[in-house]
Amino acid sequence: MDKYPWWNKTQCELADKIEDFVDRNIGRATEAAYKKEFPYDLMDKVLKDGWPATIIPEEYGGMGKEAGVTGCCIGMEGIARLGAIATSFATTMFGGCHQTVHFGNEEQKEKWLPKFARGEIMGAVCITEPFIGSDAAGIETTAVRDGDEYILNGKKRFITNAGLADVYMVYAKTSDNPTDIKAYKHLTGILVEKGTPGFTVEKINELIGWDGVRNGYLNFDDARVPASNVLAGEGMGWNIMISGLNFERTLGAIAGVSAIRECIRYAAFSMDRRVQFGQPTREFQANQLKVADMIANWKILRLLAYYIAYQIDIGGMAPLGPFLESTAAKIYITEAMRKAALDCIQIMGGDGLTRFYPIEAILRDVKILEIGAGTNEVLRLLLYRQGLRIHASDFKAPWREMHPELQMPIPHMEVIPLPEGTEVDENTVLNVLAEYWRINPGLHFSRDQLLARLRTDEEKLDEILMSLEEKGLAKNYRDKRGVIALTRATYQGLKKAKPNEYYQYFPKWVDRSEFF
Repeated sequence: MDKYPWWNKTQCELADKIEDFVDRNIGRATEAAYKKEFPYDLMDKVLKDGWPATIIPEEYGGMGKEAGVTGCCIGMEGIARLGAIATSFATTMFGGCHQTVHFGNEEQKEKWLPKFARGEIMGAVCITEPFIGSDAAGIETTAVRDGDEYILNGKKRFITNAGLADVYMVYAKTSDNPTDIKAYKHLTGILVEKGTPGFTVEKINELIGWDGVRNGYLNFDDARVPASNVLAGEGMGWNIMISGLNFERTLGAIAGVSAIRECIRYAAFSMDRRVQFGQPTREFQANQLKVADMIANWKILRLLAYYIAYQIDIGGMAPLGPFLESTAAKIYITEAMRKAALDCIQIMGGDGLTRFYPIEAILRDVKILEIGAGTNEVLRLLLYRQGLRIHASDFKAPWREMHPELQMPIPHMEVIPLPEGTEVDENTVLNVLAEYWRINPGLHFSRDQLLARLRTDEEKLDEILMSLEEKGLAKNYRDKRGVIALTRATYQGLKKAKPNEYYQYFPKWVDRSEFF
């Protein structure tokens, strides 16, 4: 396993240890995948070897900061080659273990973390419901306080480790108050133990991929859970969920990186040994370009995944953590994984379509990863909305001012206001809109920039803009609150503001005598 220079000694040793473990046990994992059985023996080795301990503080039997999320990702990158147990391992990490480390009180940490560290228990995360998928804020499973207990009612589905896990990180609705819902204070995170009366496995799914993985439906029928199992207090579920999803997407991303490496491995294996038209298929440039793309994606996206793990380890990017980064990684790594699998199959030809090689399984698995932990489409919407909000200052567009000699717009990072003492009236505003049309034809003038340009107050500006609109000289766009947010001059407004010659521009190389 390729090591990064910022990894410490513990992390480097983990990389060597996990690579050796996987190389020795990959045959058993493949055998279990062919039989579609869960390899309990391998899972027991993974847990007993202490891989869950990577994210657990030393005082609870873990490896502490010396391993951290980076160490967990190192484990995941290797174990991802072992099929079903990789999914169960990752789910344990973000299905109760991570949440208890970061949001549990002392009593909860002492109760659960040593058991996770010793590999005595497995975990699961329960967000998705029959009618609720990526819209996690719409969770319908309820948890009602009754003395020292919460009564849970509802269903969860597509839950990995269903029936196998000992502890289930369940998110339930605890408030219908519109104020709480608007503030995302209506959800609560609760650890539910197997064997809780009223808590049962309802169904096990047969999926397109993840051979041997236990994924299913859970039912809560007046299931009573101690109030002491609530993490961080009632109403804190959304914050816990976001933190867990950051971690989940990071582990999913590193699993995808591992899969890309497998595609490179088998593509090179086949190309070196498959002879067509009198030469090995490695000589075909089409194949070389496909492998080049795989290698580029593997190097770049692996670096991104471990950068995110590093950020989590140092507590960076508060308060949401590496939200944008983990979201982007999940999208692009899963899609690069799909492309790598398709390209590898194309390189291998018919062999790639058979179960004699693991690439067809990678192709089946990736479709689950593109949907799980938030579909890639929904995550792209989150990137759009939150990315522009979080990085508003980074994406701020410059003010563009017409250069008097070049008659071309020149960018300035701040709005250049009109000279002090300029009287602001309808003619002034119309002239400014005319100037803006020369610089940004087809675009509206933003209210904020117009205020800065005119050095005036909002009330006076609104009065002028509405008057210009009534006269057909301007057209205003109002936001959902009915407030003027954008404006522009109409054609009549442009004509009133300036003569036609004002708007003309011809490059020096243009011979105007050619025109009518």
